[in-house]
Amino acid sequence: MTNEENSVHPVTAFDHLVREGQEPASHLIGKFDYLNTSGRPEADAVRALVDQWLADYPASHRPEMIRRLRSRNDILHSSSLFELMLHALLLRQGFTVVEIEPALPNGRSPDFLVEAPSGAHFYLEATLASGMDNVAVGADRRMREALQAIDEVQSPDFFLHLHTRGTPTQPVAVSGLRRSLQSFVDGLDYEQAVANEESGMAAAPIWQHDEHGAHFTIEPVPKNVRRMGGRAVGSRMLPGGVIHPEIAIRSAVKKKADHYGDVDLPLVIAINALEAYASIDDAIDALFGTTGVIVRENCEPQVDRHTDGAWRGPAGAANTRSSAILFVERLSAWSVAQRSLRLVVNPWARNPIGDIPLKVEMREVIDGRLHTRMGQSLQEIFNLPEGWPE
Repeated sequence: MTNEENSVHPVTAFDHLVREGQEPASHLIGKFDYLNTSGRPEADAVRALVDQWLADYPASHRPEMIRRLRSRNDILHSSSLFELMLHALLLRQGFTVVEIEPALPNGRSPDFLVEAPSGAHFYLEATLASGMDNVAVGADRRMREALQAIDEVQSPDFFLHLHTRGTPTQPVAVSGLRRSLQSFVDGLDYEQAVANEESGMAAAPIWQHDEHGAHFTIEPVPKNVRRMGGRAVGSRMLPGGVIHPEIAIRSAVKKKADHYGDVDLPLVIAINALEAYASIDDAIDALFGTTGVIVRENCEPQVDRHTDGAWRGPAGAANTRSSAILFVERLSAWSVAQRSLRLVVNPWARNPIGDIPLKVEMREVIDGRLHTRMGQSLQEIFNLPEGWPE
């Protein structure tokens, strides 16, 4: 589509509608649906950026990209948004996307065949590291339905501090859950709760509910100012546990490295790690092995890496078809200006990636040690204002 055609029929993934809602996203509404309908000024800025990226996407592939962006499946939406951002990033840096979904000898297709400004070519494949399988996705959906029911309870006088444990193995009877909690809240005495709090006692009784393996505990806390409206849940305490974001990242690298067979060009795997505490350190652990401490008799303890990495296993170099990863954590349409990509180079790659001028942070093994070369953030690359999208 030409610029003239764009001005007559602007490229957009969003509906033309009156947007007045200023509320934050609920537990149930999908990522695209919220972005599509929100009247917040920040949402308008986010939509404009997505449409800008979309206008530069090849017209022949644009309808399919729009279809996926508009999906009510958050995983599909997030995956397509990640691909769209990567395409925009490549163009911004002077790269050429030679082909979208080029066919390989084994019949499969990575997302992009890319030509660097130097003329070098490589494949780029985007994936999400969510840490959730289909069973976990279903449990998460059921939990969100329960949380939405709790959030819909009218509680003008009390914040409801929520603690959860476990996830429901079957759908929760949300109407009964909501009625039970509403009845509990309606029976609370605000004046007595304030008096109890001032005397150092628990402000109010605790409400508990168990259903299909999920346990909900509500601690009511009197508000400083009594008012109608607003969310019932004042805070949510997540259950404790040991978190291993590197597992999902390692799994994503292994899966994609095997997926395309023996490729003739470098393969860069772009990973958006969605888990709450995932970081670049987890990506390094996923690739080169998790860290441990070796203690020998009469010697100082030494930090070393286990041979459980995607690129470094018990037999040495592994998954050498992957030449590098391009890592980011929790990228969404809203968080672009707060995120940075990191390129981590595989020192044992069959097809070395070389020095591609992506201008992002780069991690590379030199003389047996991992070195960092600083780069630009996505805010800098896309020239977004400070504090965007506010």
